[in-house]
Amino acid sequence: MALLLLSCHNGGITESASDADSTEVETCLVPDTLDDVEEEIEEADEADRLDTSFDDFMFAFTHSDRLQNKRIGWPLSYTDADGGNHRITSLNTGSEFRFLKGDFYTVLFGDRKQVEEQKLQADDSLVIVERIDLQEEKLRNYEFRLISGKWKLTSMCDVIFHESDIYDFLTFYARFSSDSVYQQAHVEQPLKVMVLDPEEDDAYIEGTINAEQWRSFCPDVPHGIISNIRYGVQKYSHKQMIMQKSGSSNGLQEMFVFNKENNEWYLTAYEN
Repeated sequence: MALLLLSCHNGGITESASDADSTEVETCLVPDTLDDVEEEIEEADEADRLDTSFDDFMFAFTHSDRLQNKRIGWPLSYTDADGGNHRITSLNTGSEFRFLKGDFYTVLFGDRKQVEEQKLQADDSLVIVERIDLQEEKLRNYEFRLISGKWKLTSMCDVIFHESDIYDFLTFYARFSSDSVYQQAHVEQPLKVMVLDPEEDDAYIEGTINAEQWRSFCPDVPHGIISNIRYGVQKYSHKQMIMQKSGSSNGLQEMFVFNKENNEWYLTAYEN
């Protein structure tokens, strides 16, 4: 679906008359062929099939202008990094949610238990989606609430990067994902790996590789602008971080397990 994007042009966030400032963002135009997708999402919404899981809703939300207009609580509450409160009356969602429109999205977990709990799709009524710009050190939160059985975007806020509860890991990961020498030095020796067996369905092959083999084994880790989805009240131990990379439409997943040892973060396991 993302391949159908044509071109981008400048736009902006519009606030109510009580707010003087506006923020420049970009708007993406899509061809008429996406009308069929919009209609399918509309039908699923009317049949109450979109809100059975937040992940299904989020995929539809990021790909449907009609759904966005229905599921954003206008005027939208927006808090800037300085603590200023605003009421947004329109939003260029094409660029605002572009970080979720790619081939994959990422979620950070504090331990294995949280990963398993998320798979059970617990009945949470609050989910916070984070847009994390690793290089610019910018963090924006989007708060979604389940209201009368429907997920709705209820507020948006910018967070001072160093005040994030996962700032320590994000600082490490920003360098890990952009500096190949630093990355190799922070891969555990040997590294535990577990991959799908190509010759047998639902079977895995477990083993180890040397740190020097890591770059050829997994040449591209998530980098630049990444996402994090906090299901309910997500807590982190600051000793372990698990990054789950999920395909947006194909169901494929990768798992990167990081542990902090002697005040340094290391990649200790990889699963695909």
